[in-house]
Amino acid sequence: MSVQRLPSASGQIPAAAGGYMQVQIAAVILDVFIVGFSTMAAYAIRFGFVGMVQSKYLYQMMVLVPALMLARVGLNGALGIYRMVWRYVGLPETLRFVRAVAVGSTLVSVALLVLRYATSERYEFLQVPIGIIVLEGVFTFVGISASRFLPRIVAERRVGQRADDTTLALLVGAGDGGRALARQASLDPKLGIQPIGFVDDDPGKLGKEVHGLRVLGSLGELGRVIAQTGASQVVITTSRIRPAQIWKIMDEARLLRVAVRTVSKMFELSDYQVGADTVRELRIEDLLSRDPVAPSLSLDDLAREYGGKRILVTGAGGSIGSELCRQLIRTEPARLILCERDETNLFEIDRELRQHGRAQRQGEPAQRSGEPAQRGGDHDDVCVPVLIDICEPKAMSEVFQRHQPEIVFHAAAYKHVPMMERVPHEAVRNNILGTQRLAELASEHQVASFVMISTDKAVRPSSVMGASKRVAEMIVQDLATRSDTSFSCVRFGNVLGSRGSVVSIFRRQIQQGGPVTVTHPEAQRYFMTVSEAANLVIQAGTLGSRGEVYLLDMGAPVKIMDLARQMILLSGVPESRVAIEIVGSRPGEKLFEELNTDGETLEKTRLRKVYRCSLSGVDRARLSATVARLEFLAKARDGDGIRACLRELEIEYHDPNPSTGAPALAKMPLSSGVQADMS
Repeated sequence: MSVQRLPSASGQIPAAAGGYMQVQIAAVILDVFIVGFSTMAAYAIRFGFVGMVQSKYLYQMMVLVPALMLARVGLNGALGIYRMVWRYVGLPETLRFVRAVAVGSTLVSVALLVLRYATSERYEFLQVPIGIIVLEGVFTFVGISASRFLPRIVAERRVGQRADDTTLALLVGAGDGGRALARQASLDPKLGIQPIGFVDDDPGKLGKEVHGLRVLGSLGELGRVIAQTGASQVVITTSRIRPAQIWKIMDEARLLRVAVRTVSKMFELSDYQVGADTVRELRIEDLLSRDPVAPSLSLDDLAREYGGKRILVTGAGGSIGSELCRQLIRTEPARLILCERDETNLFEIDRELRQHGRAQRQGEPAQRSGEPAQRGGDHDDVCVPVLIDICEPKAMSEVFQRHQPEIVFHAAAYKHVPMMERVPHEAVRNNILGTQRLAELASEHQVASFVMISTDKAVRPSSVMGASKRVAEMIVQDLATRSDTSFSCVRFGNVLGSRGSVVSIFRRQIQQGGPVTVTHPEAQRYFMTVSEAANLVIQAGTLGSRGEVYLLDMGAPVKIMDLARQMILLSGVPESRVAIEIVGSRPGEKLFEELNTDGETLEKTRLRKVYRCSLSGVDRARLSATVARLEFLAKARDGDGIRACLRELEIEYHDPNPSTGAPALAKMPLSSGVQADMS
């Protein structure tokens, strides 16, 4: 049996490079023709067709046309015009055309003025009227712009003819996101939508057109607009929308049997760059998010802080750690060291970041427009996966010696409360001792900034996990007083959608037909989306600190019972088929979480949604003795001893009060029409 050989991928690279060079050469030839034609047209308008053929002006053109061709082509190349993909030419590219033409005309005009006063009448043919240069510049700009816009116009008309394969969509929000989505939908049929108009609450936009689509009404008129347009889908084009408004949109759409979708958070974080996952289904995260507030620091601001730096992230494969990596890679670091003990998780985040880098090189808008390459270089060179346990001091020391990180984000930790109640020695080993050794290494290697991810469960902890994170905060706080490294902790609550979180558990239970298990009908938790939490952590890392604990604004706490009801309604599963079952509180759990104690005062920082928490000083001798004792007890796997030791540390650690447990097991069917107002 013969074996068929697959084509080599390496052979495709030269072919692609050859095609790219051919396109560039064709663009140069086209521009040369445009410049020559524009110059002759300028002479024809200035002197007439008869006058331009006089020997004086023919000599001028013989000298001027080659000079203009060289100047125009050289400037176009220097300003990246030949790196543009013509199908995606827009306003930024047009401004670049203006700049290229203006600079070229100015340079040639200056040269001609010098020649005018430096040459004698013998070289009168070199004295070119300035009006010729002005006319040539106008004609060249029109020619270059028209030649670049034509492919886009043809592509959009071609896509418009294939509208039968797409879904009629009404866009909510006629801002930057709506405009970008409408534009890309006209270019890319893979998005599967054909926008037919907008709804927007801005009175100044009503009746106006945005990217050729009319703003047909306000959100309050959504039902009428859907009925009039025949839209079969509503797409929310911004995350800056209150959850209460999303519920209203869903109610209107449900009555008319119209699907509701939204754009991903990354759509806005990436300056409205459209990808395959830009438009997605609504999730519970969208309904639990807080009223939107623009971040204090833009991507450019963060790039100035982190760009070109060597950054190490522990727990890089976890929910928070992986999101930190996704956002940090966009700040263009020199090196991003991914430390993770789980092989599969490390493989997945490393592959994701590398694929993202390759996608950018193969045609993301930033590359299409000819913008400079990343400061940090190729993602394949920037990302360094390290399979490691942070509790191995020798191995971690080798990582610090080899890569010399300048910034450390410490996200590695055990987080599941009931599990750590079963194995408290692991909470001590990982959350306390691992943090201590990592922080000491950061200080020893003169790391500029060390940021530890903490939790609201560290406040008046009722679990070993929460107590271990409070001790870790104290270790960081103490080390900051005797180190040149800027140490800080960032404390926040539950993260929506993380593995093992209540949201993922509820989602799986609903898919299985129930029951949905709730520990207590009055249990409440703070929630935040992964992307927002990671973004605020990265922002907080720019504050500089001497051991402070920063708190993220978590908004209002959410009742777990209300969360369960909302997820059932959002899933579309018939309400009669799903029951909510009260199962009782688990070991170490509290009914209510807190972000700070009564003795901890909060101060505003220069960052929105980030507060500084004032903590009392740390007794270094007592802390050192306690940590040493905890290490001994952890090696002995003495859970009772660990709990007793933590209680003596004056961190307000206490075992849960049995009287606060949940009532006896009961099943509560979801009543029809129940909906909680989470705004």
